[in-house]
Amino acid sequence: MEHDRHILLRSVSIVFAIFLVIRFGIPWLAVILGLSATPAPVPGFALGIYLVVAVVGTLVYVSSEEGRWRSFLTPIVRAFVLPAGAIPRSQMLALAVLPLVVGGVAWTRVVPATGTPAVLRVQHPAVPDEYAEMLNPLAELPEAERAVAVREGVVLYQKNCRPCHGTKADGLGPLSRGLRLKPIDFTDPGTIATVVEPYPFWRITKGGIGLPDIATPWNSAMPAWEEDFTPEEIWRILSAEYEIAGTEPRRPEGAER
Repeated sequence: MEHDRHILLRSVSIVFAIFLVIRFGIPWLAVILGLSATPAPVPGFALGIYLVVAVVGTLVYVSSEEGRWRSFLTPIVRAFVLPAGAIPRSQMLALAVLPLVVGGVAWTRVVPATGTPAVLRVQHPAVPDEYAEMLNPLAELPEAERAVAVREGVVLYQKNCRPCHGTKADGLGPLSRGLRLKPIDFTDPGTIATVVEPYPFWRITKGGIGLPDIATPWNSAMPAWEEDFTPEEIWRILSAEYEIAGTEPRRPEGAER
């Protein structure tokens, strides 16, 4: 029997073609047949199982005949079994590229990634009942005393909140670049200006760890500031945030303006 010198290339091509059919052909088949408006996803474990079967089946075929098996192994042996004397450039290139390819594949498998959650997530959960009826005590102070309290809150804000929320409360603090969930821009009228004060007071007090299960995954990196500040100090920081952002909180329904 005449040996097929291209059996290795043919085998690799067949496995690669099977991968393309399973990964892209089958998903788009549902669109072509009008069964779905979007490609049907192929589970990763199913793709892996079919590829293992394809590889094993190919190896069984090429090893079923002695001459075919030798033809299959010959290019591999020539590429990686180094002869005595000088090393050909092709072998040096293969030995240099192979670890990089293997390392790249391994990296893509273990690198952390952000995926779509399996369940619906509420980005802005309702404020708990124990916070819903709270009132900002600074609102009852005379204007001069309130101004002093807000200035104290600005100092606390700049010392503790600025690294993430930014000097101007725009969410562009120096540490915000390393956060997966970026701080919001308080100067945007669609953010803290749309909620009543108990809501941000709760969020500052309990932090990201205090979010209910329905708000996970992708929890906020906000720490629980109740461990560092008194409620009075948190109210001052909150008032300072509105002051710095140049906005006002939404008034509760029925409240006098």
